[in-house]
Amino acid sequence: MAALLLVAAVAPAQTARQAAMPGANGVPATVNLPYVEAKPVLETLREELLPAEFRARAPADIEAIWPAWVSRHDTEIRARLDRGDEDSIINLLLFGVTFTTRPRVGERDVPPPRQSGQFLDGPLIQGRLADLVAGITSAGANERLVFARRVAERHGFDLATVAGRDQLRHYLDEGLRRVWAENEAYAGTKADEQLHSDPSARTVEEGTFFRDRGLSSDTSIFPNFAVEQALTALQANGTLRGGAIRRVAIVGPGLDFTDKRDGYDFYPQQTLQPFAVIDSLIRIGVAEPGDLRVMTFDLSPRVNQHLENARERARANEPYPLNVPRDTEVRWKPELATYWERFGDRIGEPAEFAAPRGAGSVLVRSVRVRPGIVASIVPKDLNIVLQRLEPLPPKDRFDLVIATNVLVYYSVFEQSLALTNIARMLRPGGLFLSNTELAMLPALPILRLGYTEMVYSDRANAADRLVWFQRLPSN
Repeated sequence: MAALLLVAAVAPAQTARQAAMPGANGVPATVNLPYVEAKPVLETLREELLPAEFRARAPADIEAIWPAWVSRHDTEIRARLDRGDEDSIINLLLFGVTFTTRPRVGERDVPPPRQSGQFLDGPLIQGRLADLVAGITSAGANERLVFARRVAERHGFDLATVAGRDQLRHYLDEGLRRVWAENEAYAGTKADEQLHSDPSARTVEEGTFFRDRGLSSDTSIFPNFAVEQALTALQANGTLRGGAIRRVAIVGPGLDFTDKRDGYDFYPQQTLQPFAVIDSLIRIGVAEPGDLRVMTFDLSPRVNQHLENARERARANEPYPLNVPRDTEVRWKPELATYWERFGDRIGEPAEFAAPRGAGSVLVRSVRVRPGIVASIVPKDLNIVLQRLEPLPPKDRFDLVIATNVLVYYSVFEQSLALTNIARMLRPGGLFLSNTELAMLPALPILRLGYTEMVYSDRANAADRLVWFQRLPSN
């Protein structure tokens, strides 16, 4: 089935005003993007791409309202985390195996576009929906069902009553139909793009398709394979040399609630990308384990707390478990299969983990990441659209910034502001990797170097492009 790009997040979001506290003793703090740094974007983009508040206004007027707009917009962006909670639960409804004995929704089950009504009303979906409501009602120690119950209670559903359970079922049914329609629309956009006469073109519509959706934190192995392929290509062409990477930033590291591509819920929630990037950098030979530091930037308190908890366990010498599933009925490309077979071998030790029978034909690559690797990852609450770290001396700027499946959730204007923040935090010559095509504004010191194309499997839309950007030499 085409990926459902969904999210899991709880806890109130920190506001921009709270986040912009100055650092002590030179330690970088999260600060809001000042008007003087956003001005080139405001002056370069076409007026129709700007927020309504800034159209047909003099620069002095925009400067006057800029701080208040940033604070308000930060709150608006963070509010999209709450909307994503529902989407993660819909993924669980379709793919989960811990609350039901019914089959998962497979690619073969999906009807053609615009013919989904009968399928969504059918016994498989409605039966799984009933099972999920029952599972949420009696969540026990199942961390995903506990989370779903919190979401239900936040919406005021009293699950101790028949009426409350009926309300929850109706709420989930409506959410399913919305998500299904959104994904059919996205699949149509991808298909149109593939027919474009210029195969390298990526339209604004595709590059900003999720700008109105809840923010997603679910992830999978695929973008991490794409990152390794891009790094390998950059090393081969001489752009990336041995030992060149010491400081890395990952925007939106992700947290699996129910894996967005296949939806497995039978292993503990995990974040993959920080560990996968470290693994790849060491394997390729462009970073040394003891000299590598990774910082993650995420809006979700849930993601940030997960990483803080992992760091705390690492201080007690506990490894971090990673479990990477592979559906053997899906024909992966050989390069991806090889990547999966060696995943984590530079950062941990292999472990045994068997998928439950209800998961289907699934193998699991299980790794226990060494505590020292876990401790090298530092989470930071930061909205990349509107915030950056300051002060950041030249020696502390990042050699590599990665943002996969992140910037597609923002408008062209927001993406340009994010690129401004990223450029400020990159060292001259530093690299930025993203699977979103971005507008290269002449006012920004960022150059588009090239890209890597990947096809992951024989599934529909199982392909990606990772674009390489480089910070130009400047102050």
